Amino acid sequence: MSIEIVADKYSSAMFELAQEQNKLELMEEQLGYVASVMVDQPELRSFLENPIVTEDAKIKLISKIFDSSIDKVALHFIYVMIKRGRYRYIASAIEAFIKKSRAARGILEATVTVAEPITADVEASVQAKLREATGKDVILSVRQDPSIMGGIVIQVGDKRIDGSVARRLEELEKSLLRTNSIR
Repeated sequence: MSIEIVADKYSSAMFELAQEQNKLELMEEQLGYVASVMVDQPELRSFLENPIVTEDAKIKLISKIFDSSIDKVALHFIYVMIKRGRYRYIASAIEAFIKKSRAARGILEATVTVAEPITADVEASVQAKLREATGKDVILSVRQDPSIMGGIVIQVGDKRIDGSVARRLEELEKSLLRTNSIR
């Protein structure tokens, strides 16, 4: 089974349960915490993905790490995935759940790409302008990519606003080539 199919199946079940219990935001926060721990602790992921380690040992470790820090519903979500041998898909299922939760709560995710680090004020300004343009709350992810040379690239869902210097130079080159100004 593909990662997307498994992640969708488990994230949908978790989404429905969290929505029924009015815990979307809480589950998003707590499962996001679990995902961040798994990213920060590659040893944990290696342990979970080790086929020699029993499911009971994996559940005991997860319980020891997260029992006092996350809601029982989130903890049982992880347990079910481990018991069913889907531990390789935990991070993908959490990511899919967070996307569904944010969409249901009217929150857009946007990725902003810049050539150099930006200040918190600039980030807040971009977020405010996106909120104004879409009428929805926006969560920004800022990433650096020196290859854009300057400017900003904003990706919201399947929409892309490319105000990068690299794109402008490409357009200039194409324009000059069309008019035979460059030989």
